[in-house]
Amino acid sequence: MSGAPDKGGPIVLAAGGTGGHMFPAEALAQELRRRGWPILLVTDKRGARYAETFPADGRFEISAATPSIGGPVAKAAAAISIARGLMTARREFKARGPVAAVGFGGYPSLPAMKAAAMAKIPYGVHEQNAVLGRANRMLVRGAAFTAHGFPALEKCPAGARTVEVGNPVRDAVAGLAAAAMPSDSLRLLVFGGSQGASIFSAAPVEAVARLPEDVRAKLWVVHQAREGDVEKVQMGYARAGVAAEVAPFFKDLPARMAAANLVIARSGASTVTELSTIGRPSILVPLGVAMDDHQSANARVLSEAGGALLLPESRFNADALETALATLFANPERLDVMADKARGRVRANAASSLADLVEKMLERRMAA
Repeated sequence: MSGAPDKGGPIVLAAGGTGGHMFPAEALAQELRRRGWPILLVTDKRGARYAETFPADGRFEISAATPSIGGPVAKAAAAISIARGLMTARREFKARGPVAAVGFGGYPSLPAMKAAAMAKIPYGVHEQNAVLGRANRMLVRGAAFTAHGFPALEKCPAGARTVEVGNPVRDAVAGLAAAAMPSDSLRLLVFGGSQGASIFSAAPVEAVARLPEDVRAKLWVVHQAREGDVEKVQMGYARAGVAAEVAPFFKDLPARMAAANLVIARSGASTVTELSTIGRPSILVPLGVAMDDHQSANARVLSEAGGALLLPESRFNADALETALATLFANPERLDVMADKARGRVRANAASSLADLVEKMLERRMAA
């Protein structure tokens, strides 16, 4: 972006909890680093698990917790944890001199953005889901912008300065945008999100085992299962005579998605965005206990376009899944149509658009 301000201190990116918050922050970090900005990552212990490849020039962890879950004792403990995180962030910001900040949701972003506001550091927030998260709701009134990933943003307070930018995807995902769907095989990818789920270790295996023999003979399954379920899932596919690769985690999940003809997954924001970016048909199973049912809202972005089947968790069983798989595998042209309809449903070039917002925020501060 031309006319960007001189790059003095770093830009703070705060996220935590899950990969759904961390991966978009990583994508923005990659774009800002290309523009010459130093990056300071603020996260918690859970978020740090996803930060192995995060391109930060500095980083620190803060304490945080969810103040809206549990009884009075749990809420009090959460408040103390957030207060400690606020103190840590204020101390670190004073020492490191950041010039701007962006929060990506998850409760580690709350004390970080509050500390930025206290230090008169301009900040913005990015919401990945179709429903504004609770941490971000506490921040939007003081934010220079509220960027969001999907066309609609539910539960957003009136007066917030909103702009749809899409969900930033990491370079490894963006590079798969033009990948052709496999035509020489039948490949199924199954994964249950960062929180896992025992139902993802049962229903898909049983449903696949019921498919006609000629379908099972040409099927290849890649299944990310909970660690304690890996052996059970492997044995289930072996008994069904289906070739399968089963593991508790795949570091190259986007590449596995690109190599699939069909994906069965949760509908977290990152998953929906990657399905849209790469262009793959899916059966989406929103997390039933998700706050504000945001995963159902995410899934509708693809299902209402014809790019996905939405299967509520309450109906996610072997019977329903067998029917869906048999229908789709018997009509490969429908999979192609679904792939086309999924592709591009989430706005592209989000990392660049979000980086532009950050730089404009800094320009306005300098002009003021």
